[in-house]
Amino acid sequence: MWHGYAAFLRMYYREMACDIQIAAQAAGAALVVPPYEVCEHTVRQFEGRAEGDLHDNAALELAWTTMLRLPDRIAPDYRD
Repeated sequence: MWHGYAAFLRMYYREMACDIQIAAQAAGAALVVPPYEVCEHTVRQFEGRAEGDLHDNAALELAWTTMLRLPDRIAPDYRD
């Protein structure tokens, strides 16, 4: 059931990361590359080897519910 949500959330987070990187580069500042340990932790999250990852149904449900708050707030009739 959560596979579609996981796919959406992965694409959403990747797009957000790209938007942030492009904005940072456009500002002309040097990019700060995270330490190796941080990158490895992120990989474990996306591969399902860390608590709170995108394979954890409770984490997915929380993320999805959180993302639904915006359309609920600005266009509550979308569910109709």
